[in-house]
Amino acid sequence: MKKLLSILLTGLLLALGLTISVSAYSDSANGDWSQKSVILRTSSEAELVVRIGDIDACNDEDAVSEKEYNPFTAKSQYAHGYPWGKDEHDAAGTDRIFVGSHWKGESCDGYSANYAEYKKGNDTEHAYEDGALRLTMEYDASEITVKNAILQLCIDDFQALSIGSAFSVTINGKDAPFISELLNHTDQTGPTAYIVSAMIPSAFFEDISSGKMTVVIDETTGIGDGYAIDFAKLLINYDDTVFTGTFSGTTEPGATVRLLGTSTTVTASSAGGFTFSAIPGINAVRASKDGFAENYDTGIVLSSGTEWKAEVPLIEGSGSPDIDFSKFGVTSARESGSADASAQESAVSETSHSDDSKTQKDPENEKNPESNCGICHFCPQPLGLCIFLWLLIILIVISVIVTIVVIIKKKRNKT
Repeated sequence: MKKLLSILLTGLLLALGLTISVSAYSDSANGDWSQKSVILRTSSEAELVVRIGDIDACNDEDAVSEKEYNPFTAKSQYAHGYPWGKDEHDAAGTDRIFVGSHWKGESCDGYSANYAEYKKGNDTEHAYEDGALRLTMEYDASEITVKNAILQLCIDDFQALSIGSAFSVTINGKDAPFISELLNHTDQTGPTAYIVSAMIPSAFFEDISSGKMTVVIDETTGIGDGYAIDFAKLLINYDDTVFTGTFSGTTEPGATVRLLGTSTTVTASSAGGFTFSAIPGINAVRASKDGFAENYDTGIVLSSGTEWKAEVPLIEGSGSPDIDFSKFGVTSARESGSADASAQESAVSETSHSDDSKTQKDPENEKNPESNCGICHFCPQPLGLCIFLWLLIILIVISVIVTIVVIIKKKRNKT
């Protein structure tokens, strides 16, 4: 009987350890971080969330557990090792070093130098892939009416500004310059992974509704800028609560400032100030004004506090046209307006979300959000309790019964 009790108590401790382990590396917005593919319905962020690729800083096994890697907070990430080992189970396009389909053999950074060794046949152990980076997401959207969408890419070592590389992006074969401009105004240093977010315009809603979305990223100059993607995440009918970061900046008074990856624009105040709310990660802005050449700035926005103060000075001259979003439809991006109170009130009233851009949640799903388990954040919840809690309750009940039986048996033996 003592042996049985010992086994039960050991099982109880193991269950507790498993529960702690699972809850430490999962959350309601992303599910289990170690999973290569995750689909969440009515999560804390969106009606449907599709993620491909595990969250591990490109196969760094210590990233989450020891290095506190968390790309969703956008805090300064540590520089992980490279090149990294292959994992045949990784989602296509993730956790691999690419240089693009136009590569001419040059090596402008560490990633491309490693890639060159792979092409020479000197490196067969690490993760590389030829050609353009291709990410394919498949899911069931048959019962969803797409009202808005966000694509998030956890990018690693994109260095367009310093190296002179140029990236193109397509969605289901259609040009997506609102994403490529983000990548082309990013300059990552060291092997670090950060999230960039782009609002998908309405012209792509039919593609999203199809249940299959393929994103292709290619470097077009062949210059030799190695790059990687840790994971990609699609949010369909997102909630405004994803905008947990805020940043401000200065530019030419009266200039039009746009948040890259969206069609959202604000007008700088008479002092040149502007403010945006944003999704944590790498963000960038474009400022333009008649009689001036446009300019850009990029920085890291945190989930709380302000890391980045954008500075976008303009020089007199001829400007280049901005992206013509009329070709793609509006992105329904959330706007915060300009920095001074009067301009901010005007911007919000004139460009606030339409009813169509707000997430419409199913009341029934609200009552039973299967993906929002408070313990492990992803398991089913019989009678509203996490399955791990049920396991603990059962083990505790069995332990109590066994203990009572042992006590009764001892009393009988004494008499």
